[in-house]
Amino acid sequence: MKIIKKHYILISFVFLALIFFIVKANISNSNREILTINMCGAPSIPWLDNETPVHVLETFVEAVHGNLIPFGDFNMENAVNQNTLMSGSFCTEKTCYANVKKGIYFHNGREVSAYDVEFSLIKNLFAKAENSFTHALLEDLEGLEDANGNQMSALKRQEPVQKNNILYPTGLLKSIEVIDNYNIKFHLKRKNKFFFQRISSARLPIVPIEELTDDYKKWKKYPVGFGKYKVVNANITNHEYFLKKVNPNENIPSNIKLFYSDNDIGDIKMLLGGTQRGAQANDKVIIFPNIYSNGGFLFNYQTKLGQDPNFRKAISLSLDREKIAAKGIHKELIPEDQMLPNFGWQKNYRADIPVQQQDLAQAKELLNKVPHELWQNKVLTIPSYWEDVKDINTLPYIQEIKAELTDLGLKVEFQSNVEGYDKFKDGDENVLWFTGFAFTSDDPNKSFANFRNGSYFAHEFPKDPEYERLFQESSANSSKISEPTKKLSEYFTKNNIMVILFNQRVSYAYDSKKIASLGEQYSGIKFEIWKVKMND
Repeated sequence: MKIIKKHYILISFVFLALIFFIVKANISNSNREILTINMCGAPSIPWLDNETPVHVLETFVEAVHGNLIPFGDFNMENAVNQNTLMSGSFCTEKTCYANVKKGIYFHNGREVSAYDVEFSLIKNLFAKAENSFTHALLEDLEGLEDANGNQMSALKRQEPVQKNNILYPTGLLKSIEVIDNYNIKFHLKRKNKFFFQRISSARLPIVPIEELTDDYKKWKKYPVGFGKYKVVNANITNHEYFLKKVNPNENIPSNIKLFYSDNDIGDIKMLLGGTQRGAQANDKVIIFPNIYSNGGFLFNYQTKLGQDPNFRKAISLSLDREKIAAKGIHKELIPEDQMLPNFGWQKNYRADIPVQQQDLAQAKELLNKVPHELWQNKVLTIPSYWEDVKDINTLPYIQEIKAELTDLGLKVEFQSNVEGYDKFKDGDENVLWFTGFAFTSDDPNKSFANFRNGSYFAHEFPKDPEYERLFQESSANSSKISEPTKKLSEYFTKNNIMVILFNQRVSYAYDSKKIASLGEQYSGIKFEIWKVKMND
């Protein structure tokens, strides 16, 4: 009996051990099948274009919605079929033409047509210009200035037109002309060879109208596109988003989990920011050569300080851009004071002036000319839109900026990202706002377009007829010559409309034990998940 009992115990032990190893193996395989991507420290819903950091929005839209045209490679023949919608595009003077590929399907099984392109471009025009970036992105279109929210809403009430068994609000903007299912024409107010680069933006994803609510503002469930990945689950509360590859036979990562954390976790960690991420034993840190964004101060032109040119110039002169950039943890910062970086194609359009050097003595003289009651013995709260970390004050270069502004004679307190604060509000008393503009387009005028009437912003620029004149000159001629854009850039810089301190390159870390490489990425701004190569 004792022998039988011993055998029974032994068999039970072996059985439990087997179960343990099977469960452990399944968990291990499950973990290997899911590629986890830690987007950054500040959480957001990745498809809310006005609230989401650019690198998150661009990465999500590229994966789920695909691209209108290729990004970084404008040879249409080399474009990945399912991820790029246009088979060709060109412009002649003030008219641009595009061909939509046949056989591109939304994740709901319906073929994408030119009517979907038209709808996707105009759907945000039903909102006011200050509530959407759409007006700035479509600014080249003839008659756009008349497409205000009220007018478009009135047009929307007209009888929709049925195309391919779908009802569309087509023909509302006369400058967008759908010829047939696969051809579309655009009528511009000026020649712009960069038109398709500008509108191929993550803020204007191509979407199926039937998957949106009637006001076009929300998804009925999850976002639907034609990209290589579809959304299969989303936990908005915990900010966890799950993607699955559309084609099961394609040799790309199968399952993706997007999440946000300041902790050093995730197979891929984007925007490392401080020292707390990218420090695991198997982590390999990558700094992309292309510029991701700039960083600096926007001014609130509702305030007397923001309007004062002496105050703005004092801020610029007080800061040592070389010293600030040297505080980048991963050497990802480059000293800068212009909107367009001294890199790639952009350097051909920037002003031929040196980067501003620190001159603290002159900065103090200028600040002393500013009415003292506006700044002395006052604490200037500086809100930020800076997605690297939850607490911006932990970044060494922010600490350096704060110290240098203290040397100038200002008392400042940086405030980390505040939900919903993505520009100065009406009546806002804050004077400074720390943020930056990302470079996601090959249109040299795109970022400058934010500093004029009709843009998403309203209080971040002066009402300056000369700036508007220079912008129109640049927009009309940048397709042919760079000199007008250089003049615009010089005016923007010398008038300190925005004080830019540095350019930032994207920093990533990945688990080299699980991942062989990140693939041939053009830029970390729009991270192409499907290019990641996993270890066997």
